[in-house]
Amino acid sequence: MKTAGFSLVEVLLAIVVTSVGVLGAAGVVLGVGSQALRAAWETEHALAGRNAVESLVRAGHAAAASRTSAADIGGRRFDVSLDVTARSPRLKHARVTVSLPPAPEAELEIVLSRPRPLPAAP
Repeated sequence: MKTAGFSLVEVLLAIVVTSVGVLGAAGVVLGVGSQALRAAWETEHALAGRNAVESLVRAGHAAAASRTSAADIGGRRFDVSLDVTARSPRLKHARVTVSLPPAPEAELEIVLSRPRPLPAAP
C-alpha cells in the first residue's frame, strides 16, 4: 500500500546532503575571505617597500645609506629597514625589509649604480 509523500529515511538523507553542501560552501567563503586579507597585507607590504626603493633612487647613489623608518599604509604602521652596502665604488646593494606583525616579513633586494660620466662632445 503506497501513500504519497516522502519516507523519514529520504527526508533525513536529504537533510544530510544539504548540510554537507552548505558547510562546504561556508568553508569556501571563509577561505576566500582569508585569501583576500592575505592579498591586502601583501599589497600593503609591497607599497611600503616600493616607497622605500623610490626614496633610495631619488636620493641617488652617493646619498644611499642604511636606515630604519616607519611607513603608514592603509591605516597600518609598517617598519621599513634599509640595509645598504657598497659592493664597489660604482655599485651599492640595498636590502629592503618590510614588517608588520603578525604578517611575515617581506624582503626586496636592489642594486644602485652610479652613472658613468658622459663623454665630452667633439
